[in-house]
Amino acid sequence: MALIHIKKLERRDPSSGDFIIQFAVPSVAIQTPQGKKLIPNPAGTEAAIYDNLHAAESAIRLAGFDYEFEGKVTQTVQQNLSSAGLAQPKQQYINLSKNPMQDAEDILVEQLTDKESSVVSNAVMALGAMRVYRALPDLIELLGHDDPLVRKNLADALARFGGQALPSLKAAFLAAKSNQEKQSPYIRLTVINALLALLNQPEGVHWSSDYLPLALEALNDDSWLVRSQAALLFANTAFSLEELRLREKR
Repeated sequence: MALIHIKKLERRDPSSGDFIIQFAVPSVAIQTPQGKKLIPNPAGTEAAIYDNLHAAESAIRLAGFDYEFEGKVTQTVQQNLSSAGLAQPKQQYINLSKNPMQDAEDILVEQLTDKESSVVSNAVMALGAMRVYRALPDLIELLGHDDPLVRKNLADALARFGGQALPSLKAAFLAAKSNQEKQSPYIRLTVINALLALLNQPEGVHWSSDYLPLALEALNDDSWLVRSQAALLFANTAFSLEELRLREKR
């Protein structure tokens, strides 16, 4: 599991000349109707600066990542799994490492090719909950899976990767649009359902300008299911944007 490393900064306040302490968090930049917004992400190339450690930790928790500060690791994802009833009871294992969540990543990726759909479905759910970014290409390969439960869990899982999943989702949709393979409608439908699930993420509505052109394409899809879900995506996005505007006016 990738960690976000919080960096402590000591700077001189230009107005007072005093030394102040701030905290830098790796982040990715997204464009919103209000301008650029920084979202904590271990793969981020920009840094969000916070005036206190509590604010930095709160932002990282909201984004759903584990983090490290001065050698102490806080596992937000593990806490979320426990609260959802997904964490396994403590047992004694031989040769168990100190980080079983990380050890499980390779096994879960292998299970994506299992013959049993239930195994694939649960592995998809786990990789999404753990936000295993390196598994994203493998998850994209499952967009046209025959099992509807796999596709449902896949849509939810991909949404948890936020904006990082959007380029792969767009590419998969357009590729499935240009061919006549049997699973192509499933691929396009799962992509739109992933975008619908993305709206339920804390910062989901802020990616609307990136995914709405694709949703517009889907409104003219050959599959009525894709057209229907695309219309729902526009409706839910409109509701979310209106709610955001009202919240910002308060």
